[in-house]
Amino acid sequence: MNLIVFDLEWNIGYQPKTFLYHGAEITLRGEIIQIGAVRIDERGDVLDTFDMTLKPRIFRKLQHHIAKVTGLTQLDLDGGVPIADGLAEFVRWAGPDAAFAEWGLDDVPVLKQNLYLCGLDERWPARWYDLQRIFLQSYPRREGEGMTLESVVDRMGIEKDIPFHNALDDALYTVRIARLLPLADALRAYPSPDAQLREALLTDPSANYYDVQIFPDRLDHDDYKNDPALCGVDCPLCGTALDVGEIWLKRGNTGYYTQADCPVHGPWFLRFKLSRRDGLHWNFARCIEAARPDALEKYLRQKARQEARLKKRSQEEGENPRT
Repeated sequence: MNLIVFDLEWNIGYQPKTFLYHGAEITLRGEIIQIGAVRIDERGDVLDTFDMTLKPRIFRKLQHHIAKVTGLTQLDLDGGVPIADGLAEFVRWAGPDAAFAEWGLDDVPVLKQNLYLCGLDERWPARWYDLQRIFLQSYPRREGEGMTLESVVDRMGIEKDIPFHNALDDALYTVRIARLLPLADALRAYPSPDAQLREALLTDPSANYYDVQIFPDRLDHDDYKNDPALCGVDCPLCGTALDVGEIWLKRGNTGYYTQADCPVHGPWFLRFKLSRRDGLHWNFARCIEAARPDALEKYLRQKARQEARLKKRSQEEGENPRT
């Protein structure tokens, strides 16, 4: 197995930057300025390393907070390898079949956005693992415990003999944590992206869920409420088209649901969970949930408040039209 444990440092601008990806406007999460990577075997033994500072071409000025955290200077960036050349070299070093592992899920989306902007294949890598998720399976989080890389290093009694917030050093610390885990078994049992999204959607073991489906690789965040292929659903009991509501409420950071009525069997909930793990595409998990009386009552209260907010906003905009 060609497993790469990696860490990125990236620069951000003082103003947001967007780019077009197949017609969709996407906010750039950051421009990579440092890559640190470690090739390991399934035991966690180090086979090779990669360490490179990159010269950005979009966010050319080092943001002051990034400088403070990483210790990098503007001279470091100006003297770095041009980002397109550096990323191409990293791709060659890692290899086309590389699987990636990181602490958390922040770096792969940044990598894929930067690959695309540099004219490289953003579909690479095809597989990646969250080592924080694997860690929590063996060491559940206790109250008050942090999950930053440094806090877990402290918790596990790992020697702190190299700095943090340097890409290669953070990757090496992540490898030290990985060596304490049943890594080979955890990687084999690691759920697919679809399975993770389904798990995030179906959170209530007492609920009755129907018609669970995954819709991958979408470009528009609002497809869940605008695209009939996603929001056009039928009653699970009789097959009659449901009358889907127009007021969508949030559930968590990336969950949405609305009431959907059957003339024969009454109200249901149409629910979605969204994910943008690669920083470029939206993946949707959808289900129809039986609307229990207590949940329906709660929904109707929240819906009434949402309608009141929308009405007030509309009135304010009418009184103060934009010029």
